[in-house]
Amino acid sequence: MTDHRPTRIAGIEPGTAVLASATCLALTIGVAALTQSVAATVAACASIVAGLVIVLIILPRQT
Repeated sequence: MTDHRPTRIAGIEPGTAVLASATCLALTIGVAALTQSVAATVAACASIVAGLVIVLIILPRQT
């Protein structure tokens, strides 16, 4: 039996990275649809991305 670990993106599994990206995109689209404001959409997107970065930093990493 081989110890084949999946490739990681930013230290997390690809499925988690895809789910986080999809969530970020969905929330940004939701804010854009609700506010109809470019400034609010950009601010929301920046906040969501910053939150994802912070979460990725504090998540435990398996080596």
